[in-house]
This record gives sequence, C-alpha cells and structure tokens, in this order.
Amino acid sequence: MSSEKPLTVRRLALPVALAAFAATGCGAVNVHPSTPASSPRLVSRGQVDSPLTNIHNHLACMLGAHLNVHVVSPIKLQVDAAPGGPTVMFTPTAGAAQAAQIDGSAQGAEAIGPALLYPNQGSPGELTSIEDCLDQGVQG
Repeated sequence: MSSEKPLTVRRLALPVALAAFAATGCGAVNVHPSTPASSPRLVSRGQVDSPLTNIHNHLACMLGAHLNVHVVSPIKLQVDAAPGGPTVMFTPTAGAAQAAQIDGSAQGAEAIGPALLYPNQGSPGELTSIEDCLDQGVQG
C-alpha cells in the first residue's frame, strides 16, 4: 500500500485559497484621485506627450516661422491647404518613420526624426522652415 495520502478537499483548500488571495492582490492598489470638480482629467492618471508640442515644440516653431499650419489630428499637421500644402505625420519613433519609408507606406515623404514630411507642392522656403523646425532635437 502506498504511503501517500489521497488528496482531500481539506488538503486542497489551503493552496487554492492562497492562489486566489494572491491573484486578487494583483493590481489592487486603492487610488483616490483628488481632482478638482471642473477638471476633465484625473490627477492620478498619466498623460501622453503630444509629438506636436513635446520638448521640441514643433508646432510653436512652425507658428513662429509664420507658417500657415493647422492641427489636423494629434499626430498630423497640415501647412496651407491640402492637398497642395506640405503635410507632417508623426510616428512613435524615428525608427518607425524610417521603417515606413522602407516598406513603402510613406512614399514621397522625408523622414526627419519621428516625423514624416510630405512636401506636396510646398515652396522651397516653406519646406526649409518646416525641416528646420522638425530637425530640432534630432540626433544623427
């Protein structure tokens, strides 16, 4: 006869209870944000930096260069009217911008850091100003 005792409900209860206790403890941080009543954002939540206005504020630079720039989306700028004016699309990283060029999904675009500049029919002076603004903070 075997010296091992058969598993009983009692013997299984402790490991099951410990596993359940451990699983419920994951992510159980109790946060009580203190948000002002008029604020649409929770204080305890993070905020994603906009590539348009991050450390190297490309949008402010373009406006300072007296370009007629419009914010189309959180990752897209349009200079002058589409489709003739230059368009700037921001990717998550400089590598993503280069990958878009390589795989052909950004045909005609110039990668400047994480930005893809589509020149369309922009003037040379306009394109130089845009390139100078997008080049801020780009290394290499």
